[in-house]
Amino acid sequence: MTGMTGFILLVLILAVGLVILMVISSGSRRPGQKPPKRTGSQRVGSLNREFVAQRWVAIETMTAGNGSSLRDAVSEADKLLDYALKSSGVPGATMGERLKSSGGRFSNLNNIWTAHKLRNALAHEADFDLVPSQAREAIDYFHQGLKDLGAL
Repeated sequence: MTGMTGFILLVLILAVGLVILMVISSGSRRPGQKPPKRTGSQRVGSLNREFVAQRWVAIETMTAGNGSSLRDAVSEADKLLDYALKSSGVPGATMGERLKSSGGRFSNLNNIWTAHKLRNALAHEADFDLVPSQAREAIDYFHQGLKDLGAL
């Protein structure tokens, strides 16, 4: 039994070491990961513009495809705009509440609402049929929203 215990302990130590190495050496983040805490000219308030720019490049890459990649792009763009709203200090418990509280921060708030409603339909309606042009339009709206907030 001691041989098996030693083996399990060794595997656990190696797994923890591997995870630590991956975290240290990872320069890119997965969707949903929080941005790094950085200071400098790339920040607006607590908004990390470098993080937003990196995520936006990934979103644009997703838009080159169709189907699930477009769905992912709409979802990620919505999350990124919500991150920018939170980081800019816009109050609210949900993105919808933050949009209502956003005041005159957007050049066209109706477009932002249209894009956010599309994301909600994709997330909550199992039979929603995404039209590629509709997804790309929503992504353009999110892009403009990020520009309006000074995030891009």
